[in-house]
Amino acid sequence: MNNISLISLLKLALKHIYVLILAGVVFAAVVFSYCKFVAVPKYSATGSILVTNGSMINNTQSPDTSSTSSKNVSYTDINASLQLADTINDILNTNDIYKELSLEDGNRYTYSNLKNRSSVRRRSSESLFIDVTFTASTPEEALHLANKFLNLTPEYVKEYIPSANAAVATQPDRAGKTYPKTSLYTLLAGFCGVVLAYVIIYIISLANNSIRDEDDIVSHYDIAVLGNVPDFANAKSKEYSAYKKGGYGNAKY
Repeated sequence: MNNISLISLLKLALKHIYVLILAGVVFAAVVFSYCKFVAVPKYSATGSILVTNGSMINNTQSPDTSSTSSKNVSYTDINASLQLADTINDILNTNDIYKELSLEDGNRYTYSNLKNRSSVRRRSSESLFIDVTFTASTPEEALHLANKFLNLTPEYVKEYIPSANAAVATQPDRAGKTYPKTSLYTLLAGFCGVVLAYVIIYIISLANNSIRDEDDIVSHYDIAVLGNVPDFANAKSKEYSAYKKGGYGNAKY
């Protein structure tokens, strides 16, 4: 096809619509079967820790006598807590707390395995919250590990920084499935199957320069078809006999 247009591409798709549908169904079925029967599911449970320094808690609990001094102390405490949150985030990503978690859990997992299953990070550079996520093959296990880590955190942080306060802000009560996302993956696979099949069909059509009908002449050479000549050598017996009897005119060889 020398002249490529949206209409010609659409005609090509409609011409091979059944092939495209079949390709989409096959790809979707393969991925769906993999997600349902082969892929190992993963579940994640997430909780959070609120980090503050000791003076911030004391100022919150004690009566305030001066609004001006209260604002100054508040800004100072918040800035100190923000710096503290960054430090505690680094502490919670060291190997030591995972070794302790492994001991607390009866050494069912190595500390490196537990670390690979977890994600501990601040929500943002301006946040006092640290999110803790654990991933496992069952929702119960993910929930168990996340809560175990969260319960261990306050005392563990106190050992490193006595003036710091790391309180459990939110404790997960359920774990959500994170892999595989069967519906999404199946839909994407079907779409990719259709696209791949169409690309293959389009490449084949570009490589095929044979002329099959009047439309091919127009599309290849952009010229009008004024008429056609019957192929008598390959004509059916009735058509040839009609010519012999003058059905196609009185022309002779």
